[in-house]
Amino acid sequence: MANTGPLEDRLLIRELYGLYGDASCRGDREAWNTCFTEAGEWNSHMFACAGAAARRAEWDRLWADWDAVAFWGEIGWIRVDGDAAVARSYAREIVQLKAGGLFKLFGSYDDELVREDGQWLFVRRTYAPMILEAPEAPLPD
Repeated sequence: MANTGPLEDRLLIRELYGLYGDASCRGDREAWNTCFTEAGEWNSHMFACAGAAARRAEWDRLWADWDAVAFWGEIGWIRVDGDAAVARSYAREIVQLKAGGLFKLFGSYDDELVREDGQWLFVRRTYAPMILEAPEAPLPD
């Protein structure tokens, strides 16, 4: 899939992806949540939620078992059409579990975005895992 649309918009969208990854790595729920529209959807193989309150609740549910997250993203392509865009990105995540060990996954996001008040935001992020690595047991002392 080829990139289309103004370079400036594609750069601003790339910056949104950077903010999303940064907030994820820092465990900053509110900064992460501001990457979406108020009604924006966050969907995966484990859950589907829409709206800022539902996203916060799902984040809290996930982070209840997590100590830290490493999140690396790469954008595959972006297509901009006026104030709307679609994109595909890939993410490698490593989660440090509170109970010990690591959970690792790699997958893709199919994304819909919109420009609101001059700012690009996610309307819908739909994650599909490609590789899942079961939690590793902690190393013995």
